[in-house]
Amino acid sequence: MDFRAIIANLAPVASVLAWMLLAYLILLWAASVLWTYRDIHSRSEDVAVQVLAVTLALVLPFGGVLLHLILRPRQTLAQKYERMLEEEYLRRNLEDPHVCPTCQRAVDPEFILCPHCQTALRRRCAACDRVIDLTWSVCPYCGDDGAGSLPRPAYRQRVETERMNLYDR
Repeated sequence: MDFRAIIANLAPVASVLAWMLLAYLILLWAASVLWTYRDIHSRSEDVAVQVLAVTLALVLPFGGVLLHLILRPRQTLAQKYERMLEEEYLRRNLEDPHVCPTCQRAVDPEFILCPHCQTALRRRCAACDRVIDLTWSVCPYCGDDGAGSLPRPAYRQRVETERMNLYDR
């Protein structure tokens, strides 16, 4: 076997493999530049920072992407916006617990209707005329259930049924 002949036959294959590896590295470098552009564009609105990040990725192939990963802002602009909305919502709930469920504007605790969107917030009891919550089936102030008769407490009903059972014997 002649090693020179084998090497001469492998030289074109090695050359093609080297060109393919070089093309792969160039495509990988271009993809890293594109990824850097998209990433910094979603994390910062400052044009100078965007240009600096993309330039780092262009000038320092692969090292620039690592530097970008270290120096980039933690949150994307969308994450910052969502966090700001959440903080504002929580602050609003802490500062003013009485808000309209429909339009989210502040309302007085005694309002029956929202003055902004006219959503029913509470109702008046027919018996005592006090403001009560819409979800309550019985007025906690006078015991009226809206049917015209006052409900009897459960302990009274039990005592009366026990008395009836005693007389039936």
